[in-house]
Amino acid sequence: MMMVMRCNGCRREVRYWAADLLKVLDFFHEAHVPPWPCSRCRTIEFMTMRWLLPSAADLQAGIIVRRPVRQVTKWVWQNEKT
Repeated sequence: MMMVMRCNGCRREVRYWAADLLKVLDFFHEAHVPPWPCSRCRTIEFMTMRWLLPSAADLQAGIIVRRPVRQVTKWVWQNEKT
């Protein structure tokens, strides 16, 4: 199963495999709630989620799907007065 996340503000659409989202998100995250805001508009207000069962013809034609590669941990810095 594939999950399609669409921003109705800028019309950006991204496809994810549902199994990949299970690895990244909390197990109890609701499927109809977008997990993060649009990377282009930086807002979650216009985001929608829907599921999709791609046909064999769609898969053969080549659908672009975002896949997780690795988790990156960043340091957060703050300025302190000495």
